[in-house]
Amino acid sequence: MKRILLSFLFTLLVTSFTRAQTQDTITIKLYVLQGFSILEIATGKVVEGQEYIIPSTTLNPPFNTYQYYYNAIAGSKFYIEEGGLDHNVQINILLQFPPQIPWIVDGKRVWFFATFEVDGFVGQDFYFLNDKAAVLEIPRTQAFDQMIQQLGFTPGTHWLFTYYKTGVGFVNLDISTINQPDKVICKLRHFSEIAGSTQSELSVDELVTNLVPQGFELKQNYPNPFNPSTTIEYTVPQISHVNLSVYNLLGQKVAILIDGVREKGTYRYNFDASNLPAGNYFYKLEAGKIVLTKKMILIK
Repeated sequence: MKRILLSFLFTLLVTSFTRAQTQDTITIKLYVLQGFSILEIATGKVVEGQEYIIPSTTLNPPFNTYQYYYNAIAGSKFYIEEGGLDHNVQINILLQFPPQIPWIVDGKRVWFFATFEVDGFVGQDFYFLNDKAAVLEIPRTQAFDQMIQQLGFTPGTHWLFTYYKTGVGFVNLDISTINQPDKVICKLRHFSEIAGSTQSELSVDELVTNLVPQGFELKQNYPNPFNPSTTIEYTVPQISHVNLSVYNLLGQKVAILIDGVREKGTYRYNFDASNLPAGNYFYKLEAGKIVLTKKMILIK
């Protein structure tokens, strides 16, 4: 009996060790889309933690018109953090080209829009394990800056990636953006449609908790003073139309952060003031007859 038990434990240990040493394989298929036209660009295989680099290529008609856009994305790195999978998967990356300039999605200007499919599923059907994420790193090359300018944006801007859901709009839960001097990084907890633009354009805030608060509240931003971004947190006790805006000392509105209906809960907004001069500003929360104001200091 003891020999059987030891044999079982040894087999279990070997199986666990073998599984721990095995990295799941990721088959990646890259497509480009414009309207109803679709073209497969490349296919590759990597394992968890290994980078897949979007290859350079020359596009044939009718896609050659968008060569400038593809050149800006070529060289980007995509990978899934090790430990995020428990089986082999196929990921289809469908990179859309601008249908027109400015590129408008649901009333907002964007410079990036792509769909990520896993084994044929789109949306929130596929989450990564162990708090891991998929990562997309887009280098800020000369080609990238030229593409940004051609689409009507300013190079060097702090960018924001969000999910996009038809009928809902732009959502930033389970997705984060890291802006660095040489690249912009998007981290995804699950796959869906992804949009990229400026933070002020997408105007996205994050629901921190939906516990019923006692009343409206606007907290002091942090950090303060700040350069160039800061976090503003506010609380809504019942469903309300909310406007959160920033004003200079002359009382001029310089930025609209939020303008829409919010359910009850506490929300957090990361305000990027890269395009504003240093100085003192006020941010104001308006909801019905409620008006709350705080002061903040931008330093550069």
